[in-house]
Amino acid sequence: MATTKLGNTKSASRAINYAEKRAEEKSGLNCDIDYAKSSFKQTRALYGKENGIQAHTVIQSFKPGEVTPEQCNQLGLELAEKIAPNHQVAIYTHTDKEHVHNHIVINSIDLETGRKYQSNKQQRDLVKQANDDICREHGLSVPERDTAKLRYTQAEKSLIEKDQYSWKDDLREKIEHAKEHTSDFKSFSEYLKESGIEFKVRG
Repeated sequence: MATTKLGNTKSASRAINYAEKRAEEKSGLNCDIDYAKSSFKQTRALYGKENGIQAHTVIQSFKPGEVTPEQCNQLGLELAEKIAPNHQVAIYTHTDKEHVHNHIVINSIDLETGRKYQSNKQQRDLVKQANDDICREHGLSVPERDTAKLRYTQAEKSLIEKDQYSWKDDLREKIEHAKEHTSDFKSFSEYLKESGIEFKVRG
């Protein structure tokens, strides 16, 4: 069984640094994985899109004991090919938790069109569906979708219905990612910083 969590960052290099230093396996789509940072940067510079969101991230987590690190990385590459075929993607496999998981970093720029990757509700649903399809193809279990409803303001509901960006929804997702993949406050705050979120502790 594999689950996915999506996020984004204004610093592709920081996201790659975080994922790379803990990686047991790594691979790249449309790039040399050993030069992912520089190749991502060159592509953004080529299209003059170095500001704003530089990369999108996917954490792909598998049930403990279901896949090896090598298999996990291959499944991450397959997911990248489905959800971002025209983007440069770096896939890093971690084994520092009970479950083997991938940190997938997608460069924001489409190599063919120069347009930026869109991380909206429709795309998030497509990522989940693609992940489920890959699991079925490899005989892995597929998670039951959580039907619990989050509370949204009327303004947020309107944005979601119009498929527009909601910063609160984005913040919720990033915090949930951090909680799931860290074990102490220091790593939690570091993880959020890699996602472009900084905060101060009062008291």
